[in-house]
Amino acid sequence: MNGEIIMKVNSSSVKAKKDSMATESGLDESDGKDPLFVTALARGLDILRCFTPEREVLGSREIARLTGLPQPTVWRLCHTLLKLGYLVPGMTPNKLRVGSGVLLLGHAAITRTGLSAFALPLMRQVAERHKISVTLAERNGTDMLILQRIEVPSMLTLNLHVGTNLDLGNSSLGWTYLCAVDAATRDTALKQLKKRDPEGFDKIRLDLAIATKEFAQWGFVFNLGRSHPDINAVGVPVISPDGKKVMALTSGGAKSSVTKTKLLNEVAPALKELALNLSPMLN
Repeated sequence: MNGEIIMKVNSSSVKAKKDSMATESGLDESDGKDPLFVTALARGLDILRCFTPEREVLGSREIARLTGLPQPTVWRLCHTLLKLGYLVPGMTPNKLRVGSGVLLLGHAAITRTGLSAFALPLMRQVAERHKISVTLAERNGTDMLILQRIEVPSMLTLNLHVGTNLDLGNSSLGWTYLCAVDAATRDTALKQLKKRDPEGFDKIRLDLAIATKEFAQWGFVFNLGRSHPDINAVGVPVISPDGKKVMALTSGGAKSSVTKTKLLNEVAPALKELALNLSPMLN
């Protein structure tokens, strides 16, 4: 953003654009006469309103055009919003997207419906875009309990639904969770798994060792036919901002269409983005 050339906009065009943006955001000229009205705050909120599902990533030039504000003003406001976490850097240079701070603003309203309801539309977007299933789960003893799941139409359908428990030691959900928690929590969970299934514990340790290497390299784990011979999947943790709460997301599908390359290049990045959006809800 620092490298962008500051646009010169004459005062009449700025006023016209401001009027347009004010109408869109619900502000009018009478607000300027209100002694309690904070113009800087209104401008900052106008910048946040620029970001929509159709405009997920914007640069300062685009924001200046949409708001009608001078670009130096836009840059200062964006810098403040970046510092506060309401905006974060985009995937490309000099671009911005909304951050977790925006999600926290709506936390009180969202709490009534819970994390599962909040996650559902976001999970559906990922599932439909990539033609894969998406599952959200939390640990339940030596299992992972499915809290939300989106299943896209497929010739290969698993009998999984909200409320289903999957083995903590033999699922991408479980491996993802175990890779993301602290050492003490992981050790306790492994002791429980060993006590439950002493004969199968060696396989659990081997699978977790593979997952640990993958997680260290990529920040997610693969499940390429290990839990089900015809299913490929990838798992990403959802970690609360304070690091005390960990859940897991997985996406996958039939090996014939969901290859490791697709999981690596398309699905995992989308799942990581989804995890970042859900993270503030875990506090």
